[in-house]
Amino acid sequence: MALLTRILIASAIFFLTATAQGQGSDDATDFALPADEVGDQIGDGGLDLDDADFTGNPANSLFGWWPEDLVVAPIPGYSPQLGWSLTLAAAYFVTEREVDGPPPSMLGGFGFASDNGSYMLGLGGRFHLRDDRLRLKAGVGYMDLRYRYYGSGLLENDLGISLDILQTGPVYFASASARTWRRLYLGAGFLGGSIDASPRLNREDTGFFDPVLGVNLGGLLLPIEWDSRDHEQFPRRGTFVKGRGVVYREELGSDFDGEIFQLAYNRYMPVRDADVLALRAFFRTAEGDVPFFLLSTFGGDTDLRGYPSGRYRDRMMYALQGEYRWQLNERWILTGFAGFGEVAANIGDFGDELLPAGGVGARFVLSRKHRMSLSADIAVGKNGAEFYVGVGEAF
Repeated sequence: MALLTRILIASAIFFLTATAQGQGSDDATDFALPADEVGDQIGDGGLDLDDADFTGNPANSLFGWWPEDLVVAPIPGYSPQLGWSLTLAAAYFVTEREVDGPPPSMLGGFGFASDNGSYMLGLGGRFHLRDDRLRLKAGVGYMDLRYRYYGSGLLENDLGISLDILQTGPVYFASASARTWRRLYLGAGFLGGSIDASPRLNREDTGFFDPVLGVNLGGLLLPIEWDSRDHEQFPRRGTFVKGRGVVYREELGSDFDGEIFQLAYNRYMPVRDADVLALRAFFRTAEGDVPFFLLSTFGGDTDLRGYPSGRYRDRMMYALQGEYRWQLNERWILTGFAGFGEVAANIGDFGDELLPAGGVGARFVLSRKHRMSLSADIAVGKNGAEFYVGVGEAF
């Protein structure tokens, strides 16, 4: 049991960035794919180990010859769109983490597969240079995702009529951010790739038609971040603000001109001795001639639980939510959460129909040191209930 726990801890820290962010997370995506929690790994450069300290590498404990700085670990998961999944993650620490020092630089990779036939592969790295005054991120990956497309716009989304989509293609990115003032990081980068989207019109046929949409991507990344959290994996106080702009232009190799801007605001407030009240606000807009898979999508395991990712999509979306995290004892945490949001073609259309959601969950703490936990949530939205299994908090 101790070995299994350590494997899960290592994998959890590697697999989630701000996931969630939240599966979040969070953390938010460049590709608003229905599988947000997976798409982050490539689109956001999600190979992030800001709070990792793999003292006692599980593989090193099994094999004396195994390099202590190389971590390989599996992690199971579940999402309404993809079903049950398994990720195999590997990370190699280029630098050591020092007390009160910057996070370690690392190289990593992952393979993901789900029982609906989706899979993803990725390689990447994150480097903290000059005493963390400069951060570099880069990665490349390939996606083969199967999901349901419900159309664009609130009325179309409410019909519940969907089309099976196969979405494939390579993506790659690189970015650099500099600490400009206190905890504020500003940067720039590039995102590129080639995406094919194919519908399946005959549900009796397991094959897909030839792609009806092939899109080359080429965009300028504009990241911004402010982080005053006291802990990356399980914060009790502080603020985390993460924004990103992606400007797609034909001059950069894109088949279309468009812009995507998103902003996430997380606030953490301690309650009693160990409880936490967590609040999150998220906004995203897609402008110009962006293809359907780059429109803003609502739902998923971050914004908001209770709706499948991609069920509701339009040019704009926002989500507001709060979560109370009750520390029952050293191993168990119970959660209750609620929120609402909307999708719309423009700001003036917000207010036509709120999409509420709420639910409860439980966490089993795998590591008191790293505050990593196995999570299970059940959430109810407008169209029914959704169930989520993963590692870490939603945001």
